[in-house]
Formats: sequence, structure tokens, C-alpha cells
Amino acid sequence: MATVTEGGIQGTSYTGTGPSIGTEQGTGITAQGKEQVKRFTGVTRERVYHQVDSRKGDLIKNLQGFVSTLENASQNADGFSQQLLNGTVGYVRRVSDRIENGSTEELVRDVKHFIREKPAPFFAGCVALGFLAARILKE
Repeated sequence: MATVTEGGIQGTSYTGTGPSIGTEQGTGITAQGKEQVKRFTGVTRERVYHQVDSRKGDLIKNLQGFVSTLENASQNADGFSQQLLNGTVGYVRRVSDRIENGSTEELVRDVKHFIREKPAPFFAGCVALGFLAARILKE
């Protein structure tokens, strides 16, 4: 029989080093939990990508309508306004083509790359969209 003394446990071969059974079980449970989270996020990501892919056609139609509106406005404008509108038309067309021809995964990768490379314009755009949304929702 083992007895407990101030220096440790006497009469047993326990040294107090190495993993205990509780730690091994905890590690196994942690690994299972991490694996379940990975599977869940993978399934969720695939569902989101599928939803985005199914709605790309509507977005592209809206962007093309926006391009038509900008083109009509640029025909009535002159000088700097016309140049600005023509530049915007070209940019929106490129974005529309990129959305139409790229997969959702590629678009997400491109956005992540843009955010890492140029965070200031991204956040400035977010602020501008926030102000625009506030103005629209306020009215």
C-alpha cells in the first residue's frame, strides 16, 4: 500500500512524469472536436459557395443594367464627368466579367489578396458603403 508523504507518494512506482490517462483522453476529445469543426466549416463553406454561385446570374444582370445606365449618363455628360463615367463603366464591366467567369473560390481568394495588398482602399470603400447604406436606410 502506498502512503503519501511530504516528498510525494511512497511505496509506488508513480513518478509524476509522463502523460496521464485524463490528459490522453482530453487530447483525443480535443482532436475529435477540431476535426468536427473542420468538417462543419467545410460543409458550411460549400453551402455558401453554392448559394453565391446560384445567384451570380442575377448579380450580373443587375451590373449590366447599371452599366447601361452609366453609359446613357455618360452620353449626356461632358468633360471630366464623361471621363469619370466612362472609366466607371469600364471598371464595372471588368468586375462583371470577372464574377461571371470566375468561381466563387477564386473570387474569395482575389478579395483576400486585395485586402492584404491594399487594406486602406478596402476600408475606405467599406466606410463609403456604410455611409451610402445609412443614407438609403435613413430615407
